[in-house]
Formats: sequence, C-alpha cells, structure tokens
Amino acid sequence: MKKRRCFKKAIAGISVLAMGVSTIMPAMPAVAAEEQMDTKVRQGDSMQLTAEEAEGNDYVLYTVNCGTPDPSVVPNQDQERMGLFQSNVDQAFGADTGTGAEWGRKPNDAYSAAINNGSDATDIGNSFIYMSDGSDITFDKYKSALGYNFELPTEKIEGLEENTYEVTLAFKHYWDNRLVNIMLEGETVATDISVNYGEWVSRTFTTKVTDGELNLLVKSPRRTSGKEDPILNYVKVRAVKEELKEVPEYSSFTGTKGDTLYDTNGNQIQAHGGQIQQLTVDGKTKWYWIGEDKTNDYRPVGGIHMYSSDDLYNWKDEGIVLRTMEDPEQFESDAYFRELYGNESQEQKDAVFVDLDKNNCVMERPKMIYNDQTDKYVIWFHADGRYPGSDADYGKAKAGVAISDSPNGPFKLLGSYKLNSHNDPNGNLGYDGWEGRGSVRDMNLFKDDDGTAYVIYSSEGNQTMYVSKLNDDYTGLKTAPDVAVEGVDFTRNFEGWSREAPAMFKYRDKYYVVTSGCTGWSPNQAKYAVADTPMGPWTEIGDPCTDWGSGTTYDTQSTCVFPVDAENGKFIYMGDRWNAGDLSESRYVWVPVEFQPDNKIALRRYEDWTLDDLNDKGLFDIITELPSVVSSVTDIMKQLPSEVTISYGTDEETTPVTWSMGEYDENKIGIVTITGNLTEKGREFSRDIYIVNPSTLYFFDSGAEKSEYFDAVKKELGNKVLNTVTDQKYTEENKAGYTGVTEAESPESFDIGLHDGKSLQENGWWAGDGKNIEYAFDLNPGTYTLAAGFQEWWDTQRDMKLSIKMGDQVLAEQDFTLAANDGNLQVSQSFEVTEAGKAVVTVSKRGSANPVLSWIGVLGSVDEPSVGVNKNSLQHAITMAEKLEAEQDANNCYTEESWAKVQKALDDARTVMADTEALQEDVDYAFLKLISSCNLLTDGIQKMGLNAVIEGTKAILENEEELAEYTEESVEAVRKALADAEKVYAESGADQETVNAAARKLMDAVTGMLVKTEETRLDILIRKTEELLKNKDQYTSASAANLEKVLAEAKKVAGNSQASEAQINESYANLAKAMTDLVRKGDKAELKNALDKANEIIANSGKYLEDTISGLQAVITEAQTVYDSGDADTEKVGEVLKKLVNEILKARLKGDADLNGVVDTRDSAEVLKYDAELKTLTKEQIKAADVNEDGAANTNDAVSILKYAAGKIEEF
Repeated sequence: MKKRRCFKKAIAGISVLAMGVSTIMPAMPAVAAEEQMDTKVRQGDSMQLTAEEAEGNDYVLYTVNCGTPDPSVVPNQDQERMGLFQSNVDQAFGADTGTGAEWGRKPNDAYSAAINNGSDATDIGNSFIYMSDGSDITFDKYKSALGYNFELPTEKIEGLEENTYEVTLAFKHYWDNRLVNIMLEGETVATDISVNYGEWVSRTFTTKVTDGELNLLVKSPRRTSGKEDPILNYVKVRAVKEELKEVPEYSSFTGTKGDTLYDTNGNQIQAHGGQIQQLTVDGKTKWYWIGEDKTNDYRPVGGIHMYSSDDLYNWKDEGIVLRTMEDPEQFESDAYFRELYGNESQEQKDAVFVDLDKNNCVMERPKMIYNDQTDKYVIWFHADGRYPGSDADYGKAKAGVAISDSPNGPFKLLGSYKLNSHNDPNGNLGYDGWEGRGSVRDMNLFKDDDGTAYVIYSSEGNQTMYVSKLNDDYTGLKTAPDVAVEGVDFTRNFEGWSREAPAMFKYRDKYYVVTSGCTGWSPNQAKYAVADTPMGPWTEIGDPCTDWGSGTTYDTQSTCVFPVDAENGKFIYMGDRWNAGDLSESRYVWVPVEFQPDNKIALRRYEDWTLDDLNDKGLFDIITELPSVVSSVTDIMKQLPSEVTISYGTDEETTPVTWSMGEYDENKIGIVTITGNLTEKGREFSRDIYIVNPSTLYFFDSGAEKSEYFDAVKKELGNKVLNTVTDQKYTEENKAGYTGVTEAESPESFDIGLHDGKSLQENGWWAGDGKNIEYAFDLNPGTYTLAAGFQEWWDTQRDMKLSIKMGDQVLAEQDFTLAANDGNLQVSQSFEVTEAGKAVVTVSKRGSANPVLSWIGVLGSVDEPSVGVNKNSLQHAITMAEKLEAEQDANNCYTEESWAKVQKALDDARTVMADTEALQEDVDYAFLKLISSCNLLTDGIQKMGLNAVIEGTKAILENEEELAEYTEESVEAVRKALADAEKVYAESGADQETVNAAARKLMDAVTGMLVKTEETRLDILIRKTEELLKNKDQYTSASAANLEKVLAEAKKVAGNSQASEAQINESYANLAKAMTDLVRKGDKAELKNALDKANEIIANSGKYLEDTISGLQAVITEAQTVYDSGDADTEKVGEVLKKLVNEILKARLKGDADLNGVVDTRDSAEVLKYDAELKTLTKEQIKAADVNEDGAANTNDAVSILKYAAGKIEEF
C-alpha cells in the first residue's frame, strides 16, 4: 500500500535516461509547416521564452542537422522543426544571426576538428560531421571530440522545468563500424554506443544545465585508427514541461512483486548489489543502504550510492559517496578529487584512476562496515574492468577498499588488491590460473560481535568461495597473502561448486550464508549453508526458497541478509532482480527470513508486506517447563499443558498449543518425540520425552560409551537400576552385560561389531556371520519383562528370534521381523524366574540377514524383600515437608514452580517410605532429593498474615456480647473490610502489595471500631492484648517485651479518670502498633533435622573426603547458635538452614568412585577398570577412589574398597 505526495518533477545532478536505440523518430506529433511558429519573432529576444511559446513549438529549442550543405533548410519537415533559439540548423559556435542566441559546433583545436559530409540537406541521415584525421590533429582519448554548445535560459520560466532539458543525438553512416561515447555537461552519460554501417542509432537523455550553456561532446576513446573516429548526424534540444509527479510514501515492501522503488525526491533508487545496516551517526540512529549506481546502465559507472531511512520504507538520497572520474586531469582540476588525492604520488594517482575510470572500470557489490576502533567507515567492492593492457571487463578481479569519516562520504579509495589464494601452482585455480591467483569477484563483508571482520569472495574462476580475516583497521587482510595460512587466516569453501553473491549473517551463534549460481545477469537457484564460525566448516542445507519460483530465487540474486531485530529473529533477505537489457531498470526484492529447527531457514513469497510480518519468524524458546521424563506412554498427554509461554528473544507471550505423537505400545520405554503445534502462530516444535519405567532393573545402550537416555534413567531411578555404566561385558562381579567377543577386542575373530550412531536407536551391536548377540543377567526369583530396541541401519529386512534361557531351560522366546525401513522397533517379552541364576538373552537370525540390537533392558520385581533399611532421616524430612505442604495448601506461600519440585520429591519420598522393598540407597536418595528441593523453595505471595487477620476478625464478629459495645457504623465497616479481604485472599492472581493492603485495611477497621462510650474502647484493646500475651512464647522476647511495656502505659491511661480524649486515643494507637509489631519465632524442626544429619557426618568424618566436609563444622556451630537462640525469627532460621544443607550436600564418601552415595563392590570395579584403562574417571571420582591417599586410583585402592564393602574393615 502506498500513500502519494505530489512534487514537481526534478532530475537530480546530470543523471540521464536512455530513451531509445532504434531509428531516429523524435517523440513528437507530426506538425504541418504552416502550423509551426514563425521563428522570426525570436529575433532580438535572445533567451526570453514563455511556456506557451515552447509548447507551440513542441518545446524544441534547437534542431541541428550536422554537416548539412544548406543550414537554412529544415530536414524531414514532416517531423522536424526549427528551434526557438535558432534561425538555421547548423553553424559554428557563435551568435545566431536571427535570434542572437549563442550556439553551434565547438571550435577546432589541436586534438579535434570537425569536417562536414553530405550533399542532401532535406534528410537527417544524409549528412553528418566527422573527425578530421589530418596531420595537424593529435588524438587524445580524453580530449579528442566532436561537440556543440547551446545557450539556454538561466532564469526560471513558469510552466517549464527549471534548468532541465531533453537532448537527442543520432548517428548514421556507411563507413566502418565504430563505438562512441556521449558527454553532457562534462559528464559521460553513455559509453560504447555501437554505430554500425547503415544503421540509425539514437539516444535521448534528460539533463540539468545550471550555467546557461549546454555542452555536448561525442568521443571515441577506444578507437585504434581514424576509421573509428566519432561522427554525429543530429542533435535536438527541447525544454521540459513542468509537471506534477507523484512521489510514493511507502508503508510496506513490494516484495516479490518487484515494483520500482523511488526515493523521497521521487527518483528511482540506484543501489544495486548492495547492503543495508543500521548505524548511529552523530547520535542519530538510521538505516543506511549502499549500492551500485546503475543510472547509466552498465557504463559509464555511476559510482557507489548511499541512501538513508528512519523506517526502512522511505529512503532519502545521500548522494554518490564514492565518485568515479572522467580523466586524470580531475586530480588537479576538480576540488573534490584534489582534496582527497592531492598529496598522493603520481603512481598512486594513476592506480586510483584505473579503479575510478567511469568509462572503463567495473564497480560492483559494494559493502560498508564501521570500525569502532578507528571511527572510520570502510567500503569494500569488487573492483574490475578494463585497464592498460587489457580490454576484459572481468579480468582485473580485485577488491577495492575506500575509507571515510562518514557513511555519506566522501570516501577515499586506498587501492585495489588481490587477496588470499590457493598457493599451489598445480592446484585447480579455474580460469584465473596461477597468474590470476587471489582474484576477487562477487564479494561481501561480515563483522562479528567481537569486532573481527571478514571478506567473503568468489575466486579461482568463481569455482571456490573464500572467507578471509581482515586486519584491525578493516582496510586489508589480517595476514599478507604470501604468508597467510589456510585454515588460520582464510578458508576455501564450496570448492568446485561455482557459487557467487554471498550474503552472510549470524543468528543465535550460528552463521549462515546464502549464495547463487554463476549465470551472469540471469537468476538461478539459491543455496545456503550453516557453520559455527565465519570461516566454517560450512554444512550445505539446501534451497531456502519454498514457493513457486524457487528455481530462480523468485527471479533474484542474493545481495545481503540484514537484521532488523537480530535478538528476536527478525531478518530480511534482499535480492537484485537484474534487468540485463537495461541495468538501470533492475529491481529489488525483499522478503522475510523464517528460521526453523535444525538450522534451516525459509524464504517465502511475500507481496506488499510490512515489518509486522517479521514477527514470529525467529526461533522460539519454550519457556514453560515441559515434562522430560515420564513413567509410561499414557502419562505423556496427561502432563502436557494446553498453552505454553514462548520467547523469540527478549519478549515472552503465552499461546495455545496442541500436541501429537506417533502410536506406541503401552509397554514402550526409551525415547518418544512429541510435536507441539502453536495454533495461533502456525509454527511447530518437537521435544523428546524419556519414558522410564519405574520397574527398570537393568538398561544397556548397546555399545555406547555415553547415553543421555541411560543418564536420565539413573537420575530418575537411582540405584534401583543395578548397572552403573551405559554398557558392559558380563562378569560374575557386575552380574549383567553382553557375553560375546567384540570386533574391537579381536578384529579377526569376533561375535559382535559396533554400529556407531548418534542416538539411542542409531547406536548398537551387529552380529558377525553366523553369530548371535547375547546378554546375560543374574536374576533373583521374580516376574520380569525383557525389552529390546532395534533400528535397521542398512535397508535390509531382518527376520530374528529373541530367546531367554536359564541353563537349558527356555523361559520365553519370540519371533519378529525388523523391516527394511523400520527406525524404531521395540520387542517386549515377559518371563518368570523361579530360582536365582543367570538368564541369557539371545538375539539370533531366522533368515539370511544377521541380527542387530540397539538397546536392551530388564524390568520387574524380585521376591526378596529389602532388610536392614534405616528410614528415620527420611521420615524426619517427610514430617518437615508435610508442614510446608500444609502451609502451602493454606496460604499458597511459595511459587508454583518451586513448590511443584517439592511436591514431587515429597510424593516420591512417601512412596519410598511405604515401599517395604526399598533399598537404603533409595531411601538416602529420596532424603537428599527432598531436602534439596525444600531448600530451593522460592517465596510466593505471602497470605499467612492476611489469613490470620481474617480469622481473628471472624472471631471478633462472632462474639455478639462484645460487639454490642461498639457502634453499628464501625462494626459494619469491619464487615465490609472483611468481605474485601476474603475476596483478595481467594484471588490467585493478587500480588503481594494487594494482599498487604487488604490486611492493613481490615486491621485498621477492627482497631478503629468505636465503642459506645470512649472509656471502654481502650479497655477492650487492653483485654485483647492480655489474651495475646498468654502465648508470648511464640514471639521474640524483644517484641513481646515491647508490647508488655506499652500495655502497662495503656493501663495507666485507662485507669486515669482525668485522662483527656487525646491521651486515650494516643495510648490506643501505641498499643495497636505494638501488637502489629510482634515478631514470630522461627520453626526450628527442619533445622533440627539438618543438624542431626550434619552431626552424623562429623561423627563419622573418617568415612568422608576431608576437603568435602572441611567447612561443615563451622556452619554447624553457626546453626546450633541460631537453634539455641530463643529470639531467632523465621528469616534467620531459614537462612542458616539453607547454608547447612548446602554444606551437607558437598560431603563425599571415601571410596565412592561412582559418586552414587554408597560404597560397594561396584566402586571397586570402577577403579579396576580405570586402572586397566578401560574407562575414564573424573577428577572428583579419582579423588574419592584414592582411599589410601597416595595420589592415584589403582588396584590398591580397589582392594581396600572391596574389603570395606564386605565389612572386613570399618574405615580406610
């Protein structure tokens, strides 16, 4: 959607617009000779002109039939007419004899002279002027030219565009082909126009003339002989009618429609191959858009253009910030270039001119970055084009670098350079070859968050994309190419892929780059890749475009992807929609970037979209805590919420969600993936949930060294799971594990080999030819379920058998098939053990394909009850937590999130307490988990005080005898305040301030009840105080003593019959305040429980690592002081309790190598494996294992641990 403003038409600078390349047919109606204005009226009027006069002559001011044999004849009179400022159609420069206007062919000089050619004055195509090749003429490509000058008005003429003129030139000849350049007002406006044998060629331009004289030149700087000198047939100069034109005021982006974009002056934006970024300059933050100026099509090169914007929709023209040059003399004659380069050597000026020569250079893909250290703005661009010794437009292939103090310039060109290359003379450097190594073509810049900057460019004949580090000033490479090291100073990426137009950006610590293929100005399919660093390595993801037209990137080529709000995932892709026939008419296409899981992005078709469409495009975090572990499939949906809180970065919002998952058997264990659909956002996300059956006794992630699922099982069930490592070989000591010989143990003769994967299903064992996969488990009598997981890794159907035996007795068996495309098969089999022994589980083949196995587990219960388990500490912890539970139920005084953890720990503890088969390890684990969760409780909205006031007020209101002593109005005020307080108490969303206000209001109402006689009001409060002090042991001695003191003073006033009303009121107020200042003593039951545990550790300090309990005694002393204090309030008790529990949790048993809280034979096994280099231990594990304190964990320690576990020694 656009709003439009009306401005008068204006042409900026000397920008020109080519109007046609066909035969010369001026855009005007045919006018009969008798309808033409009599030009004689202009005689003597010089430059006096009206819009009406101009319109009557079709705005023609001059018509020139170059080289005509009869200047008095107007050629092609059915189309042409004499101009208003002339009386003939060709002359040498001077005053027109009829009008007095000065105009005509420029004088001859040492570098050029014009010669007439033609015998027919009636046809434009039959006469022209050409360049003399006489011996007295010296050709100079900058100075040799044919030309005309025309005097024009200097004053504004109402109805005509001020200083604006349309100029048409035409060419036709029957000589050798040639190329010509056209200059207007000292600036080249068209280059390399082909003027071939017998062809009509015309060009029309609109230009500004501000000095009263239009200067026109035609050159042939590429000529190699006089046969290629310039010619000129025809010139027409017309005034331009003043018209109102609509200037769009944008409030949306045109998107894939690709409409022409105009700046705030109404001119077409010229910033192709560019870049957009937000900068703060002189305290003002704006967007800056830099790009190639293609006003003149491919050439002459217009330079690098800059625009700025406050809103990204509407762009102000900031001008050409890096200008190009006409000829080297401008270093002296033009103040702009003299100021920038006046102090440079002639050699440097020559080099600069090659890169800025507008008629020969190529200036593409400009990008700018700001250097925080130098306070400079630095532009890099693809510097190419023709240079002395080469007429190739893309043979130079360098990187140009320019700097400025302002983003709006002027920028000074430092030079152009070859960059890093593959320094191998025998390497494949594409068409660049060894001599062209270090070539730079399509390029971009990237500045990382730490200030490091990189240049990204296509090289090696566009085969390979380089990423090179820049120096600290951003003006060159970090390391010179001849000493740069690949992989350190630069990287070579997408080798042999032929990618260009790189657009790199960063989001959430991932680096993305979008590239295009190499098809010239024609669009092609984009690709993108992702990396963890700007220098790679890069992983290709694919085509970012998702909709129709994706094969040509919606008819664009990538130029940049820029952040609008990076933190919240708001980015815009900008691509060029090139118009190869006229590059000035190329378009810009912007679309939002949508971020998806797994480092994917999506570019969709958008038309007429706004910045609001960038919302919800970033990756979002689920703030709501979702269940990560459940006990069964049916528990999943029960525990999932109906709405979730999400964040795209800084802001959070709550939105509805629906859930889906695959179909699973009820006995499923392992990993289940759920999908959440944000119904109002149109976005999805997935989560893995671990199903951990509470009856799991063993679980092995086959062949894995690390397993997230196994870790989750151990965390959830603790020592109830009997194996302590992810997988292991069976021994009589460890009682469970695989039994075969692995390929790693014996590569020449083995039973099972490892398939190394990244997930629970992908990892596992495969059997050798004719071999089986076997696991053995030492089991006590009981009922069990064997669960096993499978995934097909090689697209083969496998017919297999699962059998469970004890000796020769088959306990159970099952045939099953793993399909070729099955990625998640679970087989379950129940069996019963009647006598303790070793159960062997075998997975064998029933067909030709050998068996595989991803994981295996045993679930069940044993018949033998646990004995000798001490649950005293757990019971104390439960008692303590139940007090908190009652408090939470009554007053909701802790946050929902922190209380949920306590509730779960309390429920688990109750379960363990009721479990007659619970192991001591389970009891201790439940105790520590409950204590820890209680310690981490966070206070919520405290309503205890409000509840106490409500209950006290109700008691007062129930005593009708006492109420009779107060006025009805004051009692009614209490009832109303009570109703308000009860409403606040019931309101779950009330904040602490609201709760406190309700309590104060109710207390004020109660204490403000008016007695019917003033003498009894204070007496009533005195009685209430005396009743309160009957339980003064509940309060700190200081606050109780203060109340007793104020009470005594109140009694004196109450007993004084001469006391004034003011004294009685003051006494009443003092007593009421003292009552509210009472401070309750802290509940020390929890502290006592923790002190008992801490003292138990100190009493057995020899069993613990000394440094893990070094701070415990000091905290015990501090806690005991608080416990013994009669005045310790709740805050002091709670503070020291948390401190003590934290110290308790640091304690580590000597010999507890697996850090599970007990010392047993498994710890000895851990140490032996470590000593045999079969596994690694953490520093903490090694310290615990080193029971003889010799600085190492070895067999000596293992022996001591084994003796301790067997009860043969009582301490280390």
